[in-house]
Amino acid sequence: MIYKMQIATLAEENLLWDDFAPRFCWLRERGYILEINRIVCENSDTLLIDLAIQGENNDIFMKDEDIIYIFKHQISEFLAEHILRDWEHKMVRREISKRTRHIDGQDQEIVLRKAIDFLQRCNTNDSINLLFNYGRKNKISHKIMDHIYTNDNLVIEGLINFCMQDYLNELRFAVDLACEELNNEKEYNDFIKLLRYFVDAQTPRMREVNLLMDPDGLFYLWDGEGINIDEKIVNYYSNEMLYNDISLDDILVSILITISPRRIILHNSISDKSEPVKIIRQVFGERIKDCSGCERCAKSREGELNKHH
Repeated sequence: MIYKMQIATLAEENLLWDDFAPRFCWLRERGYILEINRIVCENSDTLLIDLAIQGENNDIFMKDEDIIYIFKHQISEFLAEHILRDWEHKMVRREISKRTRHIDGQDQEIVLRKAIDFLQRCNTNDSINLLFNYGRKNKISHKIMDHIYTNDNLVIEGLINFCMQDYLNELRFAVDLACEELNNEKEYNDFIKLLRYFVDAQTPRMREVNLLMDPDGLFYLWDGEGINIDEKIVNYYSNEMLYNDISLDDILVSILITISPRRIILHNSISDKSEPVKIIRQVFGERIKDCSGCERCAKSREGELNKHH
């Protein structure tokens, strides 16, 4: 039996040939020889990879057609890994160049990093990411197999550009998501800067404000003497929430900016990862102090534990 296949790609591409030969050691074990010749075309960036299988089939259970089918299946798997590992980064960069010409190079690099991250880690669960990436590789592998099942020549770039639109749409979607996230981050940072300006421009109405948030999002405010913050301020923003669809988180931030205290003591670190606390830390910066443990913190934690018993 003699079977030949030719793969064409860019000369600069490294097809992971160190990993290639070990995958086909089973051919040698069955008495076949796999020849691999790499030819760089003159006056061209094209690299031709000629593959040839030669040998006599002495296996009564497998026909030559079976050997060729298994070989093509492995080639499909190998090239799918190559596309995801070596090509994807470049294709995403190409999409970014097309779609984000209005942003500078530094932001384009941020978009690239975010887009690749979306593609490879779409979920916080590692097992789901593993399954997702396995599925992406399988879809590419099937496209390659569909082509080489009836063709002995494969141009990798052509296959990607003309036969893998679903895959290219995934890359475009990842770039769009990355651009949107970058814009949201910039808007958020501008928002934080504006709040900092308001805080710095105001005369502090109190020296100290204590803040305790429970896991349900409710907050409690009192001054340095342990007296609850003036209800007029809280009620004003509470009415705003009722009539203007303002969230409780926005009310908390607005109250603290209005008071603009010299110091804010955060209690009950169990809620430290909540969005309003993150904003408060960013806006007030060095004015923030963390309570190392007090009676109110203990009661809050005790109440939370009682909910689970």
